[in-house]
Amino acid sequence: MLENLTEIKVTLVVGARPQFVKSAPIIGEIVANHKRIRLEIIHTGQHYDPEMSAIFFRELRIGRPSRNLHVGSGSHASQTANIMLRMEEQLMKTRPDLLIVPGDANTTLGAALAAAKLGIPVAHVEAGLRAGDMSMPEEINRKLTDHCSSMLFAPTRTAVANLRKEGLHGPFLTGDTMVDALYKILPVVQDRAAAIVKRFGLDNQEYVVATLHRPSNVDDPERLRSILHALAKIGKRVRIVFVVHPRTRSRVAMLGKRATSDSVGITLLPPQGYIETLALLSRARCLLTDSGGMQKEAFVLHIPCVTVRSTTEWPETLVGGANRLVPEPKKLSRIVLEKAYDDAWRKTLSQLRNPFGDGRASARIVQIILRSDWRRSAQSSAKTPA
Repeated sequence: MLENLTEIKVTLVVGARPQFVKSAPIIGEIVANHKRIRLEIIHTGQHYDPEMSAIFFRELRIGRPSRNLHVGSGSHASQTANIMLRMEEQLMKTRPDLLIVPGDANTTLGAALAAAKLGIPVAHVEAGLRAGDMSMPEEINRKLTDHCSSMLFAPTRTAVANLRKEGLHGPFLTGDTMVDALYKILPVVQDRAAAIVKRFGLDNQEYVVATLHRPSNVDDPERLRSILHALAKIGKRVRIVFVVHPRTRSRVAMLGKRATSDSVGITLLPPQGYIETLALLSRARCLLTDSGGMQKEAFVLHIPCVTVRSTTEWPETLVGGANRLVPEPKKLSRIVLEKAYDDAWRKTLSQLRNPFGDGRASARIVQIILRSDWRRSAQSSAKTPA
């Protein structure tokens, strides 16, 4: 076992906004409590806009990366290939004992493939998520990453079952590191929420938060136009706070100047920091999104969610109607308004059990790394979080 080693060299790779949140609790756990682990953080530069990257490092108190590979944007193939090439170069120089990859971004897959081909064990954080839709780039990334990893850290029982169905034995049921991050930052969010909401002119107002970024929603001009039309209809009844992802901003701009302006009842905001985003969400009547992570955050915060997709990698959020999948834009306005103003249902939502863990997933992950022989495929059975 590795408990006898004097030092373990671990490289953790991030590159996209959700990965910063998923990784921060692991980084904090290692830095605070495990001096035998020599941790290197590599940023691939997949998200390079300060709105999508630098602010998260500050708010989550993640140490500055040892390396930034400056991969930048590009097609899925070119971006993943560039990540593989630059990660291979770094890994050949540093030869870590273990590579940790969180999530399902191109960074996740590119780094995992580079390490696996060099014989470096890979640990996948947030393993086993499945939406059942291989048209989603994230679904491809997460499945391939799972199948080339030595250690699989699954956030939920459903994720464990998915891995076993695919013949991947020995996943660890750890809970979700995003819940760790949320629980840790929540007192700060609650303390600052009123001021943040007032800053955006939303104090004493009821509002719905909206986010969109998936290619299936924003790359098709007609579909995007239909979703924006639905937002305008909702905005006539309740204010919409539309936090606009850079990808979405560029696609909306292609539809014409009118679509990029604040419509009646719609406030457009650029991407916000982690604290600001959670503060806005915590005071909202409803969330309209296509983000996987925000579905889960809404569930934990007891905020009704409407997801503009036909599938979700987080089926646990569908329990009790907490999250509603609505792929048809023409139905969005009716369902969002129903969710936002059904107070009896909102009370039921507040009583649902959180299936994503108890906020100690990161500690479990680090302990498993310390005690497991990950030079071979992890063989332990999944264990329920305490």
